[in-house]
Amino acid sequence: MQTVTLINGAEEARVLVNATMRSLTGLMEWNPIAFYELVMKCRDSNHIFFGNVADVLKRLRLVEASGSIHNSVRNIVLSATKGERLDMTLDSPVQK
Repeated sequence: MQTVTLINGAEEARVLVNATMRSLTGLMEWNPIAFYELVMKCRDSNHIFFGNVADVLKRLRLVEASGSIHNSVRNIVLSATKGERLDMTLDSPVQK
């Protein structure tokens, strides 16, 4: 299995990075609130999801059934997301 090194130094499977980035890109376009909530949860594990966001993220397999975020997903989200609040953007999470 081919791995890549993320900006935060973690090594993750390339296929997982690609699949997660597709989900994040789509999420940012059709449900930016859920995207924002996911980033907040990745940055602070004590963050409580707003409304039905947890259900949306579970369907996309970005959040586990327990409501926690898998370390690999967290690594990808944190490495790919830049900015704060409404100024968040996505970029490649892979080190150049």
